[in-house]
Amino acid sequence: MGQKLTIFGFGSQGKTQALNARDSGWKVRVFLRPESKRIPEAEAEKITVFTDPVEAARQTTIAVMLLPDSIQPEFWEKYLKPNLPEGASLVFAHGFNIHFKQITPRPDMDCLLVAPSLQGDGLRHNYLQKETVPILTAVAQDATDKAYRLVEDYAGAIGGKNVRIFPSTFKEETETDLFAEQAVLCGGINTLIKTGFDTLVQAGYNPEIAYYCCLKELRAMAEGLYRYGIQGLRGRISETARYGDLTRGPRVIDEKVRHTMKVMLDEICSGKFTEELLKEKKSGWPTMKRRMAEEENATIETVRKKIEK
Repeated sequence: MGQKLTIFGFGSQGKTQALNARDSGWKVRVFLRPESKRIPEAEAEKITVFTDPVEAARQTTIAVMLLPDSIQPEFWEKYLKPNLPEGASLVFAHGFNIHFKQITPRPDMDCLLVAPSLQGDGLRHNYLQKETVPILTAVAQDATDKAYRLVEDYAGAIGGKNVRIFPSTFKEETETDLFAEQAVLCGGINTLIKTGFDTLVQAGYNPEIAYYCCLKELRAMAEGLYRYGIQGLRGRISETARYGDLTRGPRVIDEKVRHTMKVMLDEICSGKFTEELLKEKKSGWPTMKRRMAEEENATIETVRKKIEK
């Protein structure tokens, strides 16, 4: 690759993408703030580290934005927008800031989406084991007539031998990702676990047993779902569990829950959630901080600390 690739951020996704792209033969550099404790980690992987954002931008033709969504707009305006070379490419792993117009790329730049449907550890594992890596891709702006080739090349670089590319759009990736986080993967499953745990404890059952039943056993279920799908998992559990699943599951996720999910999706698509989120960010995240403090004192967290110590 003659292009100068810099990954901005070295968290779970940033580190994995840097290592995968490097192992695919790309010359990779990363940007980290001077005070970052992850600089030795990157240097140990023999990856060049920039600590000056202006220098990093000026020496980059492919900028991969893997900083937290909340700080990307300010970082873009202050460092990347005025300093990236003409004709540079801007790559995102999540479409939020482009779709909701928090970042507007310069007219001379390509703007791409390369969004792995795996967390950092999973992406690295599947790359090394040559397992399937699903990646959503999209092009919001093709200023150089090279964007569509680059989006596939970079997806292949971080996805490896068995990358599976799903052409998408910034809108589709953003809205489906936000909905899945809120209704299923984070908000939904966390609340379901906690509510199930509380139901057992309030009925007088041993909190430690309730913790194992409602939380710890989830790992085996998740691995089964990932490998075999819903029906495949059902074929591998007991008849008692299968009958309970098919007859009681719809009573938990009833029409009221389905309606609530539809409302949540409408809030995402209309921009109402984004407006609320940006207002919360501007205020210093008071709601999130309060809710985190409340959840930290929940009974299930007390049990976790006792079991996991």
